[in-house]
Amino acid sequence: MEIFHRHPWNVDFDEAVRIQNELSAYARLEDDFEKIEKIAGFGIAFSLVQNRMVVSSIEFSYPDLEVVNKSFEKSNISFPYVSGLFAFSAGPSILSIFERRGLPDLAVFPGRGMAHTRGIGLATHMGILVDIPTIACSRTPLWSDYQEPETKKGSYTFYFERKKKIGAVIRSKDNTKPIFVTPGHKVSVKSSAEFILRCCTKHRLPEPIRRAHILAKRHAG
Repeated sequence: MEIFHRHPWNVDFDEAVRIQNELSAYARLEDDFEKIEKIAGFGIAFSLVQNRMVVSSIEFSYPDLEVVNKSFEKSNISFPYVSGLFAFSAGPSILSIFERRGLPDLAVFPGRGMAHTRGIGLATHMGILVDIPTIACSRTPLWSDYQEPETKKGSYTFYFERKKKIGAVIRSKDNTKPIFVTPGHKVSVKSSAEFILRCCTKHRLPEPIRRAHILAKRHAG
């Protein structure tokens, strides 16, 4: 597996911000993929043991969403959790899973992608490093102001920042709270919304990250 734009992980806050600012120039907000046949979802949980975390991944066939494989990685947290810099905590374990299992056609991460202070949340950071399409999905609002979609499943609205479309607010189930989706890398906002909707079956969250989160919590102890 080739890692593009390799950088150190054990750095201080200022160096982490500098690295993010440098990497953000490589982020791509347009579709750049062929056929998507494998989607990997990631889940992250903090262990009851101090300074330990679990990163899990479940790979699904697409579009039928059959489980292909499961992986998890337990590790010490060398970079403490800091809002906006989560990739420096979870990134090494994610790369380790990619190294063992190979790269999917598309990866879905919890949290943020391009909707981020420096335009490089976890999904964008990891997508740039391994050069694959990535999407971020969250249950909590990524923006203080957004337009609610209609109450029917499949409805969504777009979010704009300085007239640039950077995210979608999606109704993944009838009459439930929306979820918040932002592209990570090499996927447009519209395609991100459509992929996530196709991965939402009976639950509010898309299956790849919903089930990966359960797996991570199970092994966190």
